[in-house]
Amino acid sequence: MRLCILFLFLGLLPLSAQNAQIAGMQQDLAELRNEVEKLKLENADLRAALSHQKSAQAPAASQADVLAKSKADTLAEVDRRLKQQTADVNAALAELTRQVNAALGKTGSTPVAKPAKPAAQPEASAQPDDGLPADIPRTGIKYHVKSGDTVIKIALRNGSKPDWILKANNLASPAALKADVDIFVPQPETAGR
Repeated sequence: MRLCILFLFLGLLPLSAQNAQIAGMQQDLAELRNEVEKLKLENADLRAALSHQKSAQAPAASQADVLAKSKADTLAEVDRRLKQQTADVNAALAELTRQVNAALGKTGSTPVAKPAKPAAQPEASAQPDDGLPADIPRTGIKYHVKSGDTVIKIALRNGSKPDWILKANNLASPAALKADVDIFVPQPETAGR
């Protein structure tokens, strides 16, 4: 019987050790649960703080967007007005140039170019396939338009007339001139002398 009790005791000994281990594991598990709950609370607090920070930044970003859009709209309006004013000035200069050229043509006693033009007109009508009006010289240069160029400036630099440039290049107005394109600049045949 002693032997039975001894076997029973030896059999229960590992159970009591296992019970002690299970109790220790349960305690560790309880501590881990507490830690997880603390981490959940910290996570919730951090999310709330982040949400609060984002909501505080959203109006600032929105205000910056509104300000940037307002600036872009203002710049677009200034650009549109500047283009319109440039077109108006170019049109006025073209008309003034036309009037000055007309006045010079009327007041000049008999310029050398005047008699030559009627003689050149039959020659121009002999070349109807070039597409240019009869009153525009057939001689001239190819010119690459740069930013800031106007029809008046190009005409003055190259001994031409703004009307000739407009007609030769099928431009509706001086404002239709675009940068970075090649145009034909008519020049009188007697420009070389």
